[in-house]
Amino acid sequence: MKKIRKLFPFSIYDISGIEHWLEDAANMGLFPIHFGLWVTFAQTGVSGTRFRLEACDKKSTTPSMEQLELYRSAGWEYALTISNVYYLFYTTDPSAKELYTDLQSRGFSLEKLEKKIRHYRRVHFAIYAVIAVFLIWTLFFFQSKWDVDPAPLKKIPVLLLFLCHPLVLVLLAAGGFSKLQSIRDYRLLRRTCQAFKEGLAPPPSAGPSRQKIREQKIMLALIPILIVTDLLLIGSTRGVFRVPVERFPKAYISLQDLEAEEVELTTYEALFGPSRFYEGENEAVHHLSLLAPTWYEVNQSVYQTGEGDFKGISYDPEGGKYRYHATLDMTYFELTIPAMARMVAESQMEVDRALNRRYTYTELSHPALDFAIYATSKDGILQALAVGKGGHVAVFSYGGMQKLDEHLDLLATMVTEP
Repeated sequence: MKKIRKLFPFSIYDISGIEHWLEDAANMGLFPIHFGLWVTFAQTGVSGTRFRLEACDKKSTTPSMEQLELYRSAGWEYALTISNVYYLFYTTDPSAKELYTDLQSRGFSLEKLEKKIRHYRRVHFAIYAVIAVFLIWTLFFFQSKWDVDPAPLKKIPVLLLFLCHPLVLVLLAAGGFSKLQSIRDYRLLRRTCQAFKEGLAPPPSAGPSRQKIREQKIMLALIPILIVTDLLLIGSTRGVFRVPVERFPKAYISLQDLEAEEVELTTYEALFGPSRFYEGENEAVHHLSLLAPTWYEVNQSVYQTGEGDFKGISYDPEGGKYRYHATLDMTYFELTIPAMARMVAESQMEVDRALNRRYTYTELSHPALDFAIYATSKDGILQALAVGKGGHVAVFSYGGMQKLDEHLDLLATMVTEP
């Protein structure tokens, strides 16, 4: 038998509207067999059928045997459960009495649903409050025991760029859209319950709503988008979309050009085998943000192999297999709002900063730049340099034997050349 599907055009708490809509459908020979964003009807409806919604018991998604027998004795049968919110009962007997003899009784029967939704909202509010407190604590108060110079507020501009990732904004928009629907529906439930308890008719239903159908279509369209969004966000955070530097098409400063001696672009893994401390060597990754349409990182490591005294930033576990090691991490931004350039540069320097090092910061002068900030750790092992011109920013984090301030002309080309 052919089935007919229709988008559900009501708030889930528009009780009278849903009941009348189902009765109109029955008069056209349709009977509901499934409820969701779509309502599925079989062509078995009987004209004159009445439908009533009964609040679900919180412990069961189906009526108890006692409830089924009681309602059956009154001429009513159980049809299905709607969204774990209602049991749907129906009768084709025009002489069957109503399930409740007065409006107040029905209002009190819905009280358990109102309490259930109120408890659900409180639990969610508590969860969101805990998350908000945790995020605030992390941003403003958390200090790693290894951090010798904490400055958590400086990371906020880069965090803002991450929050303006198009996929994150899709998730936030979907969450906000769902929350607005929830608030509106809950208010309707409260008004309905209050009216019943006072012996009044419930708020009049506006009937099938075009706005609700549009919202249901939006929700249906968002489902695959949210699935893809989640997969992309998980993949990007786990480095799935990283590419080897040699295949990266965007501009970057080659670490080999920065070094005075001949070095080889290779990885720790190629020399000694896998190590979680050296993941991401010689790889590049794109980021997305509405505030930074062009935003990418390039991480490079070079090694000089051969016998000799080791110089560099990490330990040679095989005592002479390489004698020099240097790294250069570069992050490049092209910002939508040029005024954010310096804030973003300082923020990225804070993100890149080694927690167990103290840095000294110096302003450098260059005729082609709006600013140049040079930082070096107290022990001289690690350095950083941020340069900016207009909305273009490049931040370099370096470990090696060169001095970044002596290569300012070379590094400045990242933001001064087209």
